[in-house]
Amino acid sequence: MRNLWLTVVQGLLRVGLRLLSLVFPQSRSVVVSAFPETEGNGLEVARALVRRYDGEVVWLQDGGSTPAAVHALAEDGMTVVPKASLRGLLHYLRAEAVMFTHGLYGSPRPSSRKPLVNLWHGDGPKDIRPGKEVGALIASTYVVGSTRLFSGFKGDAFGVPPERQLVTGNPRTDQLWDPADRDALTALGITGDFVVWMPTFRRTRAIGAVRASSGSPGTGRGGREGLAPLLDGLRARGLQLVVKPHPMDADRRQQDGATTISEEDLVRAGLNLYSVLGASRGLVTDYSSVWVDYLLLDRPLAFLVPDRSSYDRQLLPADVLDWVPGEVVDLDDRPFEVFLADLDASGRAGAALRAAAATRIGLNRTRTAADDLVTALAERGVLRTQRDGATARAR
Repeated sequence: MRNLWLTVVQGLLRVGLRLLSLVFPQSRSVVVSAFPETEGNGLEVARALVRRYDGEVVWLQDGGSTPAAVHALAEDGMTVVPKASLRGLLHYLRAEAVMFTHGLYGSPRPSSRKPLVNLWHGDGPKDIRPGKEVGALIASTYVVGSTRLFSGFKGDAFGVPPERQLVTGNPRTDQLWDPADRDALTALGITGDFVVWMPTFRRTRAIGAVRASSGSPGTGRGGREGLAPLLDGLRARGLQLVVKPHPMDADRRQQDGATTISEEDLVRAGLNLYSVLGASRGLVTDYSSVWVDYLLLDRPLAFLVPDRSSYDRQLLPADVLDWVPGEVVDLDDRPFEVFLADLDASGRAGAALRAAAATRIGLNRTRTAADDLVTALAERGVLRTQRDGATARAR
C-alpha cells in the first residue's frame, strides 16, 4: 500500500509540475539536486556553475547534515533551499534548466523551456533500464557520461538520443586530481597507504520516500569471505584495506581487519569520496561504475565477482567481465595474485590491459569534466555563461 500511495502521489506531482513548467514565469536560474549530497557529480557541476553561470545557482538540500562543500558554495553565492519545501518547488518551476543525479520531484517530462540534465552517478556495465517500481522512470533531455560505450547504453535506458548524450566526463572525476592529504585521511582511520574495496549494492535500503527493490544478498563467498586472501596480501605489503559501501546498500559492509567509511564519515571529515580514491594505491570492485572513473588514474584494479552466475541484473555488454581492465578474482585459484603483483609493480604490470579497456569503452580522459559539461551546455543554448566579465550565450 505504501508504494502504491507513493506511485499515485509521484504521478500527480509529475503531471502537475510538467503542466506548470509550461506556463510558469522563468528566471535566470539553474537548480541542482544530488543524492547523496556528497555526490561529486552534483557538487562539481554546482562549483563550475557558481564560477561561470550568469544567473542564480540553487542547490536543493536533503535533510540531515549539510556537507562542508555545500556550505562553501553557499558562501560563494549559491542559494541553498530544502528540497522538500514550497520554496524548492518554486525554484524548480522558475529554473531555466535542472540538473540531478537520481531524478527529482517524480521526474516530470522535460519541455523545451526547461531542459533536464541527468548527471546520473557514473558509467558502468549494470543495465539501468527502468522497471515498474516507484521512482524508476527518470525523464531526461540530456544524459552525461564519460564513455562512448556505456553512455550509449545509458542514453537508451533514458530515451535520450545520441546527439543529447554528453560524453564530457563524469564531473566527480575532477576530484581525483586533488587527493586527500594524510591528516584528512587519518580522521577517517586511514593511517597509511591503502587499497579501496567498493562493491555495488545487492540489497537496497530505503532512500527518502522510496524503497527500491532488493536484489541478491551478496553474502557468503560473494561478500566478505572473498576478502581474506586480499587482506593477507595487503598486510604483507604494509597496506590497509578501506571499505566504502554503496550509499544505497542495506549492508554496511563492516569487515574485520579493514576500515569502513560511510557518507556520514566523509561529511564529518570534510572530505569527498573521489579525493580519497585519488590518494589510494588501487581499487577492488565488481559491477560498480567506479572502475570506469578509476581508469583515469591508471592504477591497479581487481574485480571480486563470485556471484557472477547468480547476479540478478543484466550486464551491458554481456561479455564485459571477459575484458575488464584488471584481475577477475577466482577464489579457487590464487585469488588476487595478479592484482597484488600489479601493486608491487606500482601499476606497470596492468597498464597495457587498462589502456586497451579505456580505448574499447571510449573513455574521455579529461581532467576538467565539470567545466567541459558547462561549456557543452552553453554551446547548445541551455546555459548562459560569463567569463572575464563578458557574457555570451551560444546558439
